Amino acid sequence: MGAWVNPNGPEVFDVLRSAADSLRDGSIASYQVDAKGVAAQVKAFYGTLQNVGITYVNSVLCFGPIPGVLAQRIRLPRESITHRSANCIDGTVLFASVLEAASLRPAIVLVPGHAFLAWETTEGSNDWDYLETTMLGSKSFDKAVEQGRKLAQKYQQLAQTRPGAFVRLPLPELRAQGIWPME
Repeated sequence: MGAWVNPNGPEVFDVLRSAADSLRDGSIASYQVDAKGVAAQVKAFYGTLQNVGITYVNSVLCFGPIPGVLAQRIRLPRESITHRSANCIDGTVLFASVLEAASLRPAIVLVPGHAFLAWETTEGSNDWDYLETTMLGSKSFDKAVEQGRKLAQKYQQLAQTRPGAFVRLPLPELRAQGIWPME
């Protein structure tokens, strides 16, 4: 899934530029600020994507390569922005693209039947915060973070007895394994 995360698309840079305009000092500072400042940047990205009009749309499943097995198509960030819609994985890929373009450390979180976003709160801390991207079109950033944290806590606990119930895929680790944007 890290191959769908594209921090180099012009649409992603447009989000960064608009988000910077909404911040008090007019800049995206990455980890040159404290955890509160990092969260403010993520909130600015959320607000910018809300202003674009992106909303949750549950994509229709398509047939997979194995008969009887269904797969879900993943949209590239430019497609989600162009069509102003995203399902859970599309929104997660879009946000991860924006955060990576801002030199932040995002992660794709996979739980049974769902995906959401994580980001490292301070550089190198391995301290993560979470965002439920499906709430983009309907709820505030604070509500989306609250829901992301609840999901993370629930599935991290479940993973103690059910391995694989919570998988966090940090983009820097995926990049180190040679997984690069597909476009």
